[in-house]
Amino acid sequence: MEQTNKNEISDSDEEVGLNGYLIEEGLETYKYEFYDDIKIEIEGQELQNVNVQPSTGLLPWPASRILSLYISKFKEEFIGKDIVELGSGVGLCGLVSSKYSNFTIFTDGDEKSLPLLKDNVQSNSSLFNNNQDRISIERLYWGENQPTLDHFKQQYSIKYNFDTIIGSDLIYVDASIEPLFYTVDSILKTNKSGIGKGTFYLSFLDRKNHFPTLKSVSEKYNFTMESIELNTFVNYDVSTNARMLIFKKKDINK
Repeated sequence: MEQTNKNEISDSDEEVGLNGYLIEEGLETYKYEFYDDIKIEIEGQELQNVNVQPSTGLLPWPASRILSLYISKFKEEFIGKDIVELGSGVGLCGLVSSKYSNFTIFTDGDEKSLPLLKDNVQSNSSLFNNNQDRISIERLYWGENQPTLDHFKQQYSIKYNFDTIIGSDLIYVDASIEPLFYTVDSILKTNKSGIGKGTFYLSFLDRKNHFPTLKSVSEKYNFTMESIELNTFVNYDVSTNARMLIFKKKDINK
């Protein structure tokens, strides 16, 4: 499973754009191979070290590769599901899930990233057999009192049973964890096949020890938290702070 691009990107903070990188206007092509003979080419903007913070939604971040590997390795967990990807960015994880899902909706709160996301999804439409009824793209903000979340639930909850949510590189500060889980919980509550039940798959680089906050907030929303050993599905050297977590809704009836 090799990712190739003109300029190799490592997992360190200094080289993945967290400490002041400018996104140039030009696009780079990033090529990925995953399990199940999945090959994806996506466009993303190039990182340049000029001390300017980028718009994060326009870059292929390291943890998206980890989650994509997990999905393609353990595809049985995603076959036939109605799936929401949060913070889709350039769309890598959602594209992999779209090969197996009944329906995948790509979401992002960064309006600047949506045109590129749409282009990447359409250029890889063979993954979902060119069936536009199997995918959608929406702008979505996290947290309480968000009109985009209300719109999402009104538009999609009648037709789809969202019991699977995926996301990668969504956590950079602890303050984002509460609105993230509020959104995850709100979407899972629309699942008519098992009210409130579901699973949230999250990969990220734990740069600032987010585990205590993740544990407390996930418990507040009645999730269990399981850490997955990366060597069970990742076949390259990853950053020591890379994490793959699975959150499952507790059965409150037990």
